[in-house]
Amino acid sequence: MLNGKTAVFFDADGTLIDHKACEKHALQYVFDGLGLRYDEAYQDKFRTIECELWVNAESGHIPHKDIFTMRFERLFEAINVDYNDFFNADELFKTGLAGSTALLNGAEEIMAYLYGKGFMLCVVTNGLVALQKPRVMNSSIGKYISHIIVSEEVGVHKPNPLIFNTLLKRISLNAGNVIMIGDSLQNDVQGAINAGMQSVWFNPDSVGNTTGIQPDYGINDLLELKI
Repeated sequence: MLNGKTAVFFDADGTLIDHKACEKHALQYVFDGLGLRYDEAYQDKFRTIECELWVNAESGHIPHKDIFTMRFERLFEAINVDYNDFFNADELFKTGLAGSTALLNGAEEIMAYLYGKGFMLCVVTNGLVALQKPRVMNSSIGKYISHIIVSEEVGVHKPNPLIFNTLLKRISLNAGNVIMIGDSLQNDVQGAINAGMQSVWFNPDSVGNTTGIQPDYGINDLLELKI
């Protein structure tokens, strides 16, 4: 699947970065910073709340920028925490998240392998620059990555092709030279399709594809990328 390719684009969270582990670290950082007791059950509540907020934001019911404080407003309400400086809670969360560099199994091995094979390795991720760049570049795979582009700096999110095309321009390659690897059919695979690139769907849990979005390849383990 990598034959004839010069560069490999990777998604970050859920593909290289262990988002669940990073999120747990960040939530613990919030509660420690506020002097509150942390319970493991809070993470599932937080994730459910955040997912609902993102759905509402994508459908235009709330501004994207409101998600970051609303997620803590709703979390604290759900767990009966009497604290209302939601901006401060979110700032603590972002600090904790930026400092967490947990990787998924196989991420470091495959990046080292592909780097050794001469591929240019890049990361294309949605999110905030101040969060995503440190998490990726300060991790053990940072030394293998030549470029990282974050949706905030472009002004659009995947699957908008602009984020992919901006990176292609930066590295002076065309879409045919690159393959995109990610865990999201909607963002990564559809984004690659929109940009005229081939795609690999990283599907570690072997979930069924009911979207109608068709990747060029599918893998369950990052090490399947070895050639």
